[in-house]
Amino acid sequence: MSWDRIHKIYEKISEIFSIENVHENENIDRGIEIKKLFNKQQIVLIIILVFALFLRLYFFVGPNLNDDIDYISSAYMVSNGNLQPLYGNSINAIRSMITIPVALSFKLFGVNVLSASLYPLLCSLITITATFYIGKILVNEHLGLLSAAILSFFPVDIAFSTQLVPTIPVTMFMTLSIALFLYAGNNDNRVLFFLSGVMAGFSYLANIMTFIIIFSIALSYLIIERKIKKEYFIVIAGFLLIFSMECFFMFLNTGDLLHRLDVIHETEKMIGTNTAMDYYPRVMLRAINVDFNAHEGNLGIYVHLFFIGSMFSLFIKPEKQLWFLILSFFLIMSYLQFGVMTSTFKPIAKWVRYLIVFGPTFSLVIAYMFEKLTKVDYFKAIFIIILFVVTLPYLIGTTGAYRSWTYDFKEEYNYLRNLPEKTIYTDQVSSGFLRFYFSFKRDIRNLEFARFEMIRDSYVVINGSRGVVENAEMRKRLPEFARNPPDNWKLLTTLEGEVIRPKIYYVE
Repeated sequence: MSWDRIHKIYEKISEIFSIENVHENENIDRGIEIKKLFNKQQIVLIIILVFALFLRLYFFVGPNLNDDIDYISSAYMVSNGNLQPLYGNSINAIRSMITIPVALSFKLFGVNVLSASLYPLLCSLITITATFYIGKILVNEHLGLLSAAILSFFPVDIAFSTQLVPTIPVTMFMTLSIALFLYAGNNDNRVLFFLSGVMAGFSYLANIMTFIIIFSIALSYLIIERKIKKEYFIVIAGFLLIFSMECFFMFLNTGDLLHRLDVIHETEKMIGTNTAMDYYPRVMLRAINVDFNAHEGNLGIYVHLFFIGSMFSLFIKPEKQLWFLILSFFLIMSYLQFGVMTSTFKPIAKWVRYLIVFGPTFSLVIAYMFEKLTKVDYFKAIFIIILFVVTLPYLIGTTGAYRSWTYDFKEEYNYLRNLPEKTIYTDQVSSGFLRFYFSFKRDIRNLEFARFEMIRDSYVVINGSRGVVENAEMRKRLPEFARNPPDNWKLLTTLEGEVIRPKIYYVE
């Protein structure tokens, strides 16, 4: 929707709802005016988006333990004019389509939990909107609305819609790219083909896994359609524009055109990863007696319905327009399960957050099945309501598990913020969250690098994070006095956390 269109809508709404125009007999006229602005489908889509926003705010999780603090710290530096994180050696910071939008949010709204979560929240809502248009282009508006409604309460999307993980913007940009590509194909619009490639380029700036997604979707589309148009090369040109701009930026600042790819490659060789081959089958398919802390149930029953819907669209009510989405799911999933992440053939890490990219595909295929099972809108609404009711326990369990990960940090912050301002010492994980919660305005230092004689007139948080309590290697990094506090330290409180019991001391 163009800015001119938005402005016209704003002016029309202002005219309709202006005080000067309010009269007892104008209600009917006002309703007519509203119908001129939005058709029935657009009004329903707006209602779905409002519902989606409500769910994401009600089940708000916020920045969590998935590298969120690294993104936040880097974005804070960028918001203050220091662009070094964008070309540094942090695999997270150089994902510019996370760092820059969050930095802009900090610049506009200050550093706080809501401003840090605004970008992924917006991405999630835009993904729902783009999914509607994909369904509308592929089949019809009814499918688009059904798929948007189904995606609006997809548990894993809601759980991560306020966390800082790259898969959320990747999903948004790739969904926009597909919508633009399909619309451009139907209308022979070269500008939209180019913009489709640009959106794919932005997705790459959020996470390099975009390469796998682009390749899988493109290959699936070509296999199903069995034709190549010259306009498809315009899409590639749009992607290459963004890719080359990043390479030029990296060359100016580091002398290495492929600096980002080199950083990612070297980092992936060093870090530990989850490579369990049973992880995805367990996470995706287990729907009974799930362990939400182990990511089970994060997808609810969506995968099960997707498989049923795929068979439905392939054999019962064949719909060729959806087949490239189904095939791309299996190609992407095959790489996530069996692929490698380095030139040394290190298996790719397996995390539930990677599966967010399948939300639009799941929703479109499930919606198609619901759409064809009945022509009565009333029954379609019943299907959606039943799915929501069945999904609700998974949604509550999933978001509850993620919320518990930062509960102790928030309790530490709530206690410390009411004390006189002094230097705070704590372990590396909790120090990152406390710096963020205090909007980087307090002197908070890592215990791992502290010396005993340094700690004077300060607060010390012992057992501040689950890591130092449950992980022996992390605990060994702490100095002896942090593992066994001296008797002359004054214990101020022992917090009753959900998992651990942080102790806060005052050292004179």
